[in-house]
Amino acid sequence: MCMKVYRSPTGRNLLSLSCPPVSSPWTQDRVLALAPDSASASAGQGLASRSKWSSLGQSDRAVWGLCQGSGKSPYQTRVDLSEPAFKCSCPSRKFPCKHGIGLMLMFAKDAKAFASASEPGWVTDWLASRVERSEKKAERAEKAASGEPPSDPEAAAKRAAQRMARVSDGIAECQVWLHDLIRRGFADAQREDTKFWDRAASRMVDAQAPGLASSIRRLHAATVSGEGWQVRAADQIGRLAMLLSAGIRLDSLTPEFALDVRAALGFTQSKDEALAQPGLADTWLVAGQIIEEEDRLRARRSWLFGEKSGRRALVLDYAAGPAPLDPSIVAGTKFEGEVCFYPGSLGVRAIVKTKSALAPVGIPKSGAFDPSVETFLRGFASSLAKQPWLNTWPLLLHARLARLGDRWCVRDDAGDTLPIAPTYPAIWSLASIAADEPVWLSAEWNGEFLIPLAVLGKEFDQLFHRWAA
Repeated sequence: MCMKVYRSPTGRNLLSLSCPPVSSPWTQDRVLALAPDSASASAGQGLASRSKWSSLGQSDRAVWGLCQGSGKSPYQTRVDLSEPAFKCSCPSRKFPCKHGIGLMLMFAKDAKAFASASEPGWVTDWLASRVERSEKKAERAEKAASGEPPSDPEAAAKRAAQRMARVSDGIAECQVWLHDLIRRGFADAQREDTKFWDRAASRMVDAQAPGLASSIRRLHAATVSGEGWQVRAADQIGRLAMLLSAGIRLDSLTPEFALDVRAALGFTQSKDEALAQPGLADTWLVAGQIIEEEDRLRARRSWLFGEKSGRRALVLDYAAGPAPLDPSIVAGTKFEGEVCFYPGSLGVRAIVKTKSALAPVGIPKSGAFDPSVETFLRGFASSLAKQPWLNTWPLLLHARLARLGDRWCVRDDAGDTLPIAPTYPAIWSLASIAADEPVWLSAEWNGEFLIPLAVLGKEFDQLFHRWAA
């Protein structure tokens, strides 16, 4: 078992719940991890009884069953095992609902209780609709790849111009705000309350520049980050000032760098356009995940490492309210498949195009990991030069846990070290796993500290901690 902790950039909204080992494709713990909240998980466990179900069945691609509720007709519950995806005829707005959770808990406990049978019409029709939507999505991606214009190019151009005008106004306003902040000095900025920062961030959201809002929140977090906060605040101010300067000169930038600036400002990048890019086939290790929560929006970063190509890939997922994050990408597993990268100078953000069934990650092969701390830092410096707004970079290293004075760090075979964040809450869990032996450690590096994510290898094959810095 392991713990995952959700935490907002300023330390609010702290949540914790257990997450499962990944050595089996379906376990009861993994099913419960898909629940949108603890109440749904508890209700689903109450429904995981054969006496509450009828017509349980399974095929190569789905499981289904009927659950008698308070109404006259039983609820039709079905699960597409390939994603997984859930569908139920109950009126619940939660996804998955308690019936879907209960059905999958029974399936994880005893798959033989589900008779192999032909899919009933209400299952077949639902699966067919999912295939149709998938085909339409692929068609849109092909159109994006061919450069086919939108159905109403004039309206699309008008919307784009209006958005750019709002963002330009937001950039100008943020420049005035930042200059005033610098004029008053760091000490004055640190004394500002949360409302001061929230107002400034909200103004950037209103200007349709959410990337600037995130930069302001990171600056706020730096001012309350404890010892050495002045250095971290200066770094965030420099990054924000550079982004504002680049934002007003978008037309004069190279196409790839302009895409980076637009992404940093908060312009969304189309998944269809990414899927239209050539896919990179490899064995991909899902070496670590971090989940951040801000208000009712959860954002998950999944770091993938290619065993043959040596490429790093960042897969982002978002979920609002009770909606679940994509359950098909599980930390501590690997899969054969194709990954498509979004356009940009760095080429790290990606989307999974195709993948095989998940398997335990095992011992990473040489192409996937960093051979030394020095090599890793050189790679980080090169990436930072291409993308100056890079906040985190993934590490996969065979290293030992070490203690230098009052600080924990990781040490490679050459004796070079990287410090672990002093506020990292699972340091003793890591110490108990690593002991005095070298381990395969995945982590995020923020330029100052490491945030450990997972210990990999045949002895573990599981995530021991998820933490949002």
